[in-house]
Amino acid sequence: MTIPQNWPSQLLRPSDVAEVFGVTTSTVNAWVRQGHLAPVLVTPGGHRRFLPQDVQALRSTTHHQDDGGGQP
Repeated sequence: MTIPQNWPSQLLRPSDVAEVFGVTTSTVNAWVRQGHLAPVLVTPGGHRRFLPQDVQALRSTTHHQDDGGGQP
């Protein structure tokens, strides 16, 4: 897959998202499975990438719990 030239230059990895929320990547992956966050791109190797504005929207519209309970 070739990424278009007009594609956002800064895509976030699950570890980046986890760092923003202070949770583990397993929690981020659970949020994807639960439909709370959708990757904008999945690489040929199966790695998810997220838009910063999608992560910010999730952060703005949810109340994150510090217990890592799987719910954003």
